[in-house]
Amino acid sequence: MMCFAYDPTTGKYALMTIQLVRAASVLTVLSLAVFLASLAAALRTALRSTDGRLIYALDDAYIHMAVAKTLATHGIWGCTPFHFSSSSSSLLWTFVLGVAYRAFGVRDWIPLVLNVAFAIGTLLVADVAMARFGAPAVLRASALLGIVIAFPLAGMVLMGMEHILHLLLTIGFAAAAVLALTKTSVDESEHLKRRRTLALCVLGALLGASRYEGFFLIGLVCLAFLARRQLTRAVSVGVASLLPVAAFGAISVAKGSYFLPSPLMVKAVGEASMAKALFKPFGAEDLAFLQNNRAMPILLVLGVLGTLAHGLTRRGAWRPPLLVPLLLAAMIFLHGHFVFSPLYWAYRYDAYLVGFGIFAAAMALAPLPTPTALPRGALPALLVASLVPVVSDVREGFVPDAEIEGMRGTYLEEYQTAQLIRSYYPGATVIVNDLGAVAYYTQARILDLVGLGDLEPLVIMRNTAYTSREVTAWTAPYRPKIAIVSLGWSVAVPLIPPEWVRVAVVEMPPHGHPVGFFAVDHTESWMLRASVAQHFGPLSRTHGHRVKLRSAEGMMAAAAVSPAAVADREATVEHGKVHGSKALVR
Repeated sequence: MMCFAYDPTTGKYALMTIQLVRAASVLTVLSLAVFLASLAAALRTALRSTDGRLIYALDDAYIHMAVAKTLATHGIWGCTPFHFSSSSSSLLWTFVLGVAYRAFGVRDWIPLVLNVAFAIGTLLVADVAMARFGAPAVLRASALLGIVIAFPLAGMVLMGMEHILHLLLTIGFAAAAVLALTKTSVDESEHLKRRRTLALCVLGALLGASRYEGFFLIGLVCLAFLARRQLTRAVSVGVASLLPVAAFGAISVAKGSYFLPSPLMVKAVGEASMAKALFKPFGAEDLAFLQNNRAMPILLVLGVLGTLAHGLTRRGAWRPPLLVPLLLAAMIFLHGHFVFSPLYWAYRYDAYLVGFGIFAAAMALAPLPTPTALPRGALPALLVASLVPVVSDVREGFVPDAEIEGMRGTYLEEYQTAQLIRSYYPGATVIVNDLGAVAYYTQARILDLVGLGDLEPLVIMRNTAYTSREVTAWTAPYRPKIAIVSLGWSVAVPLIPPEWVRVAVVEMPPHGHPVGFFAVDHTESWMLRASVAQHFGPLSRTHGHRVKLRSAEGMMAAAAVSPAAVADREATVEHGKVHGSKALVR
């Protein structure tokens, strides 16, 4: 069998045997072995600290899982079956989880298995793409191992979220787009051109639905097609990519929510309008993005230098070694300008740029000549290998300690909190500010203090100051019994109404994060106090929880509410009923 592959020495496509793909599969197996060994060792260590239960490193993972569970079991897109909520910013990941839950039942291991499958796909797609674009075998091996370490693949699996799927689609879409951009009309028959356009449309739709940051790459590719005077391709790919998120946005608006998912709206609360957000000038946050992540300025410079170096060769602009680093540089700039926020930064948001950066470095360096004493591709392979420790933590890539510790932390805090609700308040209305695990593991009616699972806080934040009085007003119609609030959240603490009775504080291991347990309904005070003592008391002896119960005298004093305070609370409840009915119709 034969196929076209790019020859970086001539800058043209030539027929090569399918042995290229077979060689690529061997290299994939080598990098895959490193990934699986790292993951297996990390899982073994993590399970020892979670009493053998598979737990993911972030509570955010359970938000997607809760929405998928509700979709699979009730046909409703929401964290709970009580109403629609646009709580997930990764439509594709959540939908895939929902389909898997529907097929196999709601199982905790499904996100892990899916992410392992997507990791295998990422390595295979990256390897085949580099082979297709003429990267020597030793260079591809270096780049694949670099992706495993720098991304890092094992750590992302333990997070249980959509980031590996996003990287897979980013590399796949970019490779397909570069192939289409670098092929001339002489190289392509009309049938092949239509097939490639259709493939790009499908990949674009999946990429945009995996994470909204995917539209940076999609937009850049559409602009490139316009520059190539391929108007039909540009419009087709752009429209097809927008269709899934536009359809979901229309459904969301019809349900009374916003066009964009709630996580994006919460992060954009500070923006005056959508137009101003889209056309904001370069400023301090752009610089903060580059300062807060050591990999980004390095990869940005690499992308710019790679583009300039190949542009000066005068072999033409439409070549893979030039286009891929150009896409990388533009994606980093757009991501930092439109997505980054110092309040919400975390490395997982930028990880796809690191993984794609390793891929782009291999593409940019592929044409580099190698001394005759070395195997073909050895010099660029060494340069890619030297880039990995500069843009990532190599030890974390092999041994994801941060995610292992995160799994233990989630087990001891969010999972145990969910078990308390499940045991003592299974059908109650509960207010929380950590939404994921409590929504996934319980059947309680969960009210989200910060607006990811409930629309009312988001509506208030976009129109006025969000204070404890507004919290009382919007939650009152649901008659909540208790509230559980992470007291380490600087945003959440000011939202606690003074009339809530704090009956206990539990300092959660391993870092002593304080979590407050409040009786919203004062008649629940003693019951909640006893429940906290009964649930966390044994854990204090086995896992190190520190339980601080309010004294009996303090409980009695809090219960002695004056008639005036009672009247004021009832007035607030009535105000909340009116406010809730006007704010949102479900």
